[in-house]
Amino acid sequence: MPSIACPFCGLVCDDLLLEEGRVDSRGCAKGAAGFARPEGIREHRIAGGPVPFAAAAAAAATLLAGAQQPLIAGLGADIAGVRALLALADRTGAIVDRWQSAAQLSNLAVMQRAGALAATFGEIANRADVVLLLGRDPSREHPRLFERLLRNRTALYRAGAPWVSYLGPPALAPADIALAVPAPVEASSLVDALAALSAMVRGKRVAGNAAALPLAALGQIAERLKAARYGAILWEAAAFALGEAQIAAALVLHILRILNLTTRCVGLPLGGGDNAQGAAQAMLWQAGWPGRISFATGTPEHDPWRFDAERLLAAREVDALLWVAALSPTPPPATTVPTVALVGPDVTLPAAPAVEIRVGVPALDHAGAVVRADTVIALPLAAARPSALPSVAAAAAAILERIGASR
Repeated sequence: MPSIACPFCGLVCDDLLLEEGRVDSRGCAKGAAGFARPEGIREHRIAGGPVPFAAAAAAAATLLAGAQQPLIAGLGADIAGVRALLALADRTGAIVDRWQSAAQLSNLAVMQRAGALAATFGEIANRADVVLLLGRDPSREHPRLFERLLRNRTALYRAGAPWVSYLGPPALAPADIALAVPAPVEASSLVDALAALSAMVRGKRVAGNAAALPLAALGQIAERLKAARYGAILWEAAAFALGEAQIAAALVLHILRILNLTTRCVGLPLGGGDNAQGAAQAMLWQAGWPGRISFATGTPEHDPWRFDAERLLAAREVDALLWVAALSPTPPPATTVPTVALVGPDVTLPAAPAVEIRVGVPALDHAGAVVRADTVIALPLAAARPSALPSVAAAAAAILERIGASR
């Protein structure tokens, strides 16, 4: 049986088995649900009425080319799809922003200013002997993370399972892995606890209210990180309040820098659903920034506030929306802005958009490639149930062709 990759979370596990159109998801509920998505709607529509694909592409081209300021958002597509969307944005002068990109961009902004001490999945799986899980249980979004990174039985450079601790709200603590030292702290005090851990790693004494911060547990975690041969801190920026995500990332990087003076410790920011890392990488190599880019002036321009898709729609600063959701069944946001929806066949649309183009799901309807959450590799996707639905790349190319050489 051939092995295939799964694009439905940032791990992009590439050991799933495909036999006669059926996928063995290796016990992952998220992967099983992704590969079991229904075939759904296969027709394209204009204002709710069915039309051929060519007519829908022409209508989308007319709407986008005629807009004063179009917005391309969602970006739930494979790498080829994102690249085609960027070409379309370049032609139409659109703004491009992955939906709800604030957490990812917070991590990237800190790393841009302060650098990063990152690692691959393989390094953590083979070397990490001390692991701190920060903010919330990572297996909620990455169901096989413990199996693949912490419980793997073929680790090359560690003798047994790593020493695992957790710092975060007790209600979000991991339930599927034994914690050597849990450090429960409510979300409102999480940044304070991280700052205390940073001080302890530096050898500083921390005074405080033991009822608010688990100082004893933080002290144990600090000592184990300092004594580790290869430590790792895993976190999700989305686990922090929006205004605190950059502070948390900066504190993690500070802890890593201190630890790496005497030992080895790495950070792994998690995420990557809907090929978020692939979208950021494609924007970075083609336009110079990993998100929130405008092509309105003829050259790429980045502004993390002005080009925020959520803010733009709320303020009605755009007059056309191209919504893209092929990897997850996410409908476009509620808006009165005229919308072209490039969505998978199982996406339920609460209201008929101006143009609706049903596209294939990568790894189901067509092949493609997505980038793993550790950003080191783009993994190829096979088509588990090939169909005639166009890919996002094909749909964007068809719209671009109908726009012509000039707006």
